[in-house]
Amino acid sequence: MKKGLAVTMSVVLVSSVLAACGKNEEGSTSPQPSAGSQANAAKETAKYTISTSDPKLKWDTPIGKLLTEKTGVQFEYVPVLPSDQQKYDIWLASGDYPDVVTYGRAEKYRDGGALIPLETLIDKYGPNIKKKFGKFYDLLRDKDGHIYTLYNVNLAQETPANVQSSFAVQYDVLKEAGYPEVKTLDQLFDVLKAYYDKHPTVDGQEVVAFSGAGPDLTFNNPAINAAGLPDHGRFYIDASNNVHLALTADFTKDYYKFLNKLQNAGMLDKEIFSLNYETMGAKIAQGRVLAGYVPQWVLTSPEQSLVAAGKASKQYAKLSVYFNDKVADHSNTVVASGSNNNWGITKNAKNPERIIQFIDFLFTDEGQKLINWGIEGQHYDLVDGKRVRKQEYIDKVKADPDYAVKEGTSGIYTRFSFGDGAKLDDGDYATPTTTAFIQKNYDQPTKDILAKYGKKVWADFLPKPEYIPAYLWQLNAPEEVNAIFKKIEGIWVKETPKVILAKSPEEFEKAWSSLVAEIDKGGQKKLEQLWTDTWKTYVDSYNKTVK
Repeated sequence: MKKGLAVTMSVVLVSSVLAACGKNEEGSTSPQPSAGSQANAAKETAKYTISTSDPKLKWDTPIGKLLTEKTGVQFEYVPVLPSDQQKYDIWLASGDYPDVVTYGRAEKYRDGGALIPLETLIDKYGPNIKKKFGKFYDLLRDKDGHIYTLYNVNLAQETPANVQSSFAVQYDVLKEAGYPEVKTLDQLFDVLKAYYDKHPTVDGQEVVAFSGAGPDLTFNNPAINAAGLPDHGRFYIDASNNVHLALTADFTKDYYKFLNKLQNAGMLDKEIFSLNYETMGAKIAQGRVLAGYVPQWVLTSPEQSLVAAGKASKQYAKLSVYFNDKVADHSNTVVASGSNNNWGITKNAKNPERIIQFIDFLFTDEGQKLINWGIEGQHYDLVDGKRVRKQEYIDKVKADPDYAVKEGTSGIYTRFSFGDGAKLDDGDYATPTTTAFIQKNYDQPTKDILAKYGKKVWADFLPKPEYIPAYLWQLNAPEEVNAIFKKIEGIWVKETPKVILAKSPEEFEKAWSSLVAEIDKGGQKKLEQLWTDTWKTYVDSYNKTVK
């Protein structure tokens, strides 16, 4: 679900590969600042190259200049477009890679001898890194005991104010129903049916009572979410750390029953099996989709279109919906790191301790305020001792999508943030994503409907976050997994429509049994065992490391 975190311990976590070619531009070998004293940086600037997937980034910004002033380090971005990722291997083969490579999968560069171990440098020059990682520090270590990449540590102790549930229900639907409690799928069905029966069309177009946005967001993730389980992709993990395929789980069958009920009531999107994120977004922007399982990254743009068109009441309440009122919600989970772009220092970097000192500064409260909040008086003010985003800055960002990049409040270094919902030693938040900030930017219809439910932000519908060792999809899949899963996925895509479109309970049961049997023949048990072995190995290492 567009999530990604970092490399940890003996099993390297998986995410996008971002790397680039570049030559070191190291400056003077003047005396180095002592550990933990990045504010008194070396007199002459040390220059390094670093890969990035964002071609708009530049160092010559107010934040970039201040970071250099504080640390004596300057970076030159080497942009690499997602379509150019094949160059990753070329750079490794030629040795013409940047001083710092930012990516999630480190095995090739590590095994190719391109990355230098960092633990000795961190011991000497990274006291704040070690302090903030705390009990999670040894998660940075690879299976050989060395640390090859650095990333952020998630220190949030509360649900970030911008996080929200993915079951979305149109404001108008809830208003007409008198703002009822909608916590179960049965309650959701009843509310939708009552509105749909009265309003079969909108602006001359057919109303869609319930829709989805591609296979995972329609047939997989909502079932897992309704069961109150963490997002492990197509899998779930039981209390004994055994991995099971979610596609054939009893809770998935129950969710398919909900979709089948909608289908037989004429309330399910007729294009449910062919929609993707873009086509779903287009329908939402028309104001004719009453509800669906739609994450915010899909909703943001179409909701903005609705507001611009004067249809703010067609926006969506983001509610936590379960199979029944007995479900215990453990879906709001976090892991120790929130980065999907680790920093690996390559052999090309001269005086690599300067880079460690730079990163160590980012792990100070001063560094966090600078990379997350910006410059006091320019990007934020202190109001009653609390940091508050300047309205002038907010307005400029709204007017110019690239303004944050130009100011440097958006940069590759922000990936070392302690996370939304984390607090610094002064008791104030590490990032501007606070309840007050999010609430301030809501329009009046959104504030009104939240007030009806006694909430300030959509995050208030979620339980307190729980730490888990990792998400399964972060771990490197065993070699045999891909072929088996590809076969099973093909069966799932083929058989699922037969279950959803069943015209009777008997036909539903027959179609479901067929789906389960075919997936079983496709290698489900072997797939689950491979992942169980991988997961248990990781968890054993995690438990030994994090005490």
